[in-house]
Amino acid sequence: MKWKALFALCSAIPLTISTVSGIAVAQDHDQILQSLLAEARVAQSNGDFSQAADAYRKAVALEPSIPELRANLGLMDYESGNHPEAITNFKEAIRFKPSLFGPQLFLGLEYLQASKADIALPYLQTAVKLNPGDPQAVRALGKAYGVAGNSEKSTELYRQVVQLDPNEGGPWFDLGTSYLLQVENDARQMTSAYNKSVYLKLRSAEVLAAEGKLIDAEEAYNAATASAQPVPCAFAESGIALLRRQKTAEARQQFERELQTGSHCGLVVLGEAIADLMSGDQAAALNRLVPLAHVDAAFVRTSLPLFRGVVTTVQIESFINTARTKADAPSMDLAGLMEKAFISDETTSLVSGHAEKGSGSVAERQSPTDAQRFAAANQYSSCNEALKGASQDLNIDQLRLLAFCSFYVADYQTTSRAAQELKRNPDTRVQGLYWESKADENLAIEALARAGEIDSSSPRMHQLLGDVFRQKRNWEGAEAEYRKALALDPKNRGARLSLAITLFSELKNDEALNLDEALLREDAADAAANLLAAEILVQRNQFSRAEPYLLNCANLEPEFLPRYHSLLGRVYAETDRVPAAIAQYKLGLSTDQDGAIHYQLARLYQKSGNKTAANEAFKESKRLLSQWNDRAQVVLEQTASDMSRQ
Repeated sequence: MKWKALFALCSAIPLTISTVSGIAVAQDHDQILQSLLAEARVAQSNGDFSQAADAYRKAVALEPSIPELRANLGLMDYESGNHPEAITNFKEAIRFKPSLFGPQLFLGLEYLQASKADIALPYLQTAVKLNPGDPQAVRALGKAYGVAGNSEKSTELYRQVVQLDPNEGGPWFDLGTSYLLQVENDARQMTSAYNKSVYLKLRSAEVLAAEGKLIDAEEAYNAATASAQPVPCAFAESGIALLRRQKTAEARQQFERELQTGSHCGLVVLGEAIADLMSGDQAAALNRLVPLAHVDAAFVRTSLPLFRGVVTTVQIESFINTARTKADAPSMDLAGLMEKAFISDETTSLVSGHAEKGSGSVAERQSPTDAQRFAAANQYSSCNEALKGASQDLNIDQLRLLAFCSFYVADYQTTSRAAQELKRNPDTRVQGLYWESKADENLAIEALARAGEIDSSSPRMHQLLGDVFRQKRNWEGAEAEYRKALALDPKNRGARLSLAITLFSELKNDEALNLDEALLREDAADAAANLLAAEILVQRNQFSRAEPYLLNCANLEPEFLPRYHSLLGRVYAETDRVPAAIAQYKLGLSTDQDGAIHYQLARLYQKSGNKTAANEAFKESKRLLSQWNDRAQVVLEQTASDMSRQ
């Protein structure tokens, strides 16, 4: 808090007291004021802010024209929760002396706390102008911009905070969630204004692939690559998704199609090499990978994790040993890259935005006109370095190339900046949204990881990080964070329930149910835990066993009630209680996004002999299913949803 600085200022106030009836009166006046200030300081040091405020209030009555006294009185009112009085005194202090930093800051904080970001903004802007190096002021201004809906400005300010105070976990968490808000905003703009764009289709496919929904991702990639002018690397990404499904021949076809586009996508070389490994041809894989790693190690390091799970650990270890037996430096370097990508838990944070240069890079001696040549040679680090130094003077084609090259060497800040420039041009706005979405998602993960590293002993921080990852459907990341929270606080009910929900989402139902039942043994009335148990049992078709849990969900939060009713409807339907099932399904219709509940309801209407109602329900089911299938971009909105509540 800044009140210590304000007190120091107040203690040095020069008292210019006029004589009323002689020197003795002035001395008494001075002594009284100094006594009140001393009393305030003692009370403040003891944490008794109300008593300190009373002392300052008396001091202000003696000297109402000294703005520092007003400022300190306002601060003590702020600390003691007397917010209306605090606002009044801060405003009075500013009226006398607008250059006082403290009142400007705390007025902004008062209005920000009261959810009045529009009123808070000018005070916080002034505070930052008065003291641009104060992390608290910059962070508060970032929050105000975020609440006001300006996520780009908010993110920029949070970046300033972590540079001013890089060892505090809270600002890193703010930065990460701000990046995620920007991802959400980009997704919504893409879905609303560019719902037919190939960039939206590709982003949808990428999200599905990241979530492990590879069958759906394959369909989405087919849609994204059907354009006469597909996005560079779209075919290659499709091939990687196919490799993850062990469809090697089809993957190679996609890599060949990428080559035919002339995109110079280095992912093709990596994909072909991994396909060689899958077929046991280590020599071919080595011949592809060594030259690529030699010209741009950063690209290889960044991209290899895309292939995790494609080849077995045994295959990777055997290949690493083969590379090391070659004994030459390039092969040894490749072995190290493969080990870090597939075996080691080591990660390289690039939050600072300085991507590692590739081996042999001479980009610093090149001009932007050389960038295309570097990209064609898979030297993305050199391409990036050649362009980003002149980013203010680049044309549209060069900005597109900068976004491409910087992304593939994990210089995500540069990608994001290039994307912002692309967004300003109506002709390339959707491309800017696409690249910014990809870059900011990675920047968010890096910032959140940094927050977890700094506050590694804070269960609360790990739980918050888990919540963020879960909302992003990053189940693996969420599980890891919840487990960290529980390692520090094993009895944390919130983290245990969140972990159980995450495990259920990962289809680890046995562990999820065991954890959930342990929670219910401690508190049988826990509505959320009861709902989760019922969800797992319904999925297992154990309807009679699920019903008691559902009947114990009376105190559910309103947002979960439609799901509760649809589950209870399923239980009643499967146990031949048709009227009760219909009633419950009707209460759960608001959760029916793909027509499944309407379909079940239609079948129940048929069973009860109500053909008219059945036909209407079937019709609505088909409409919802068609809408679901036609709008693949909904995946983006679902992936980024709820982040505004963070």
